[in-house]
Amino acid sequence: MSKTGLKNTVITIMRAAIGWHFFYEGLSKLFVENWSARSYLANATGFLSVFYHWLASGESLVKVIDILNVYGLILIGLALSLGIFIRLASAGGILLLLLYYFAYPPFGTSLFGNMEGHFYIVNRNFIEAFLLLWFILNKQTGYGISHLFRKRTSKEFGDSDEAEVKNSRREALKNLAT
Repeated sequence: MSKTGLKNTVITIMRAAIGWHFFYEGLSKLFVENWSARSYLANATGFLSVFYHWLASGESLVKVIDILNVYGLILIGLALSLGIFIRLASAGGILLLLLYYFAYPPFGTSLFGNMEGHFYIVNRNFIEAFLLLWFILNKQTGYGISHLFRKRTSKEFGDSDEAEVKNSRREALKNLAT
């Protein structure tokens, strides 16, 4: 396997794992009877707690937040897992993860007060958001449905990377000869 193939495989595995996490979280909230984000928002701590408490204050606002949260998680998870709209899904994922991160920030309180583990500043939301940012900034997004379409359209229009490399070598040799 070439370095590019190995890199794309690793990227695909990371992207699919994060996608599965989003998808599963969305499905678990969808199928839990009477699930609501109200208690999560109402009990938020940290410097943005006033904002989260305001979100939990209205019944209709909480219903909208519940729908956006559940279906946002599912759609982001599907997009990342299948390899479609990767940058858009990553941006949406970053937004959700930052909202979760700042609802219960892992700083400013006791170092040992978190139920997920003993960490300070860096938690799983922070790490996943950082990886999603990497998917936005990096040119390579791994294998997936969009990768198949990209390959197909490049073959139809003759836009092959190998052709560009050969042309650039020919141009370089021609320029050196002249």
